[in-house]
Amino acid sequence: MQKILAVSMVLSFQTVFGQTNIDKVVRIKREVEQINLQGGYAKKTLANEAFMPNITDGGGQLTGYFKDGQLMKIVEWVGLSSCINTTEYYFQNGNLIFVYTQGKIFKYEKNKSSYNPAVEAVAMEARFYFSDSKMIKSILKGETICSGKPLESWVSDYKDNCKRYSRLLNRK
Repeated sequence: MQKILAVSMVLSFQTVFGQTNIDKVVRIKREVEQINLQGGYAKKTLANEAFMPNITDGGGQLTGYFKDGQLMKIVEWVGLSSCINTTEYYFQNGNLIFVYTQGKIFKYEKNKSSYNPAVEAVAMEARFYFSDSKMIKSILKGETICSGKPLESWVSDYKDNCKRYSRLLNRK
């Protein structure tokens, strides 16, 4: 009887905890949707050398979206010879709540032995949800030749980049 009670308590705790994270993810999705639907943002944009330690052959751009002086969203765009990586960082009350990364690859044309940037396809997507500075959920799909398969270990880089990008954009 005690075993059944103990197992029931563990399962109910896991269910409650799981529901809590599910609820948090739903709230984060709503907040991200609101951020994307809102207009009237003040935009600050940085090019290549202003934020990239190593400039790529396709260049890069970093754009911050501000509402009433508060950073709401950062979009990092990095172009490479065979693909494009775009990473979006979303904030609520100054805290990172969501990161979305998308990798697009260019069509390789064998007869020209080169990539055609006019023909691109989404090959990789990653979504990371955060609560209290901790990742609570990730969704990882696909891969590109530029960045490989998305991994949960990318989160530490995203957190570091997010802090650095916020400082750079707030200084501009």
